[in-house]
Amino acid sequence: MLDNELPDPTILAGDLSERYGLLMSQTQLAQLLGRSTGGLRYSLCYPCDAQTRALKACGRKIGRRVYYPATEIARIIIQGCPE
Repeated sequence: MLDNELPDPTILAGDLSERYGLLMSQTQLAQLLGRSTGGLRYSLCYPCDAQTRALKACGRKIGRRVYYPATEIARIIIQGCPE
């Protein structure tokens, strides 16, 4: 891949879906981002940057748990890459 080329979000979304499924739990999202679950949970409660606000906004509550669509996570990760 060239230095000025951004990764394709559909390829990343496919990789995330294969690894974690269509919906990711907070534990899986923390593992993907290289953070502790508690640290991620704290960041989502008090978002201080655009990427964290986007992560919080894409969360889907199912019962008492929050899940994150792999396609949305891929899009947020790609948009967070420096150009």
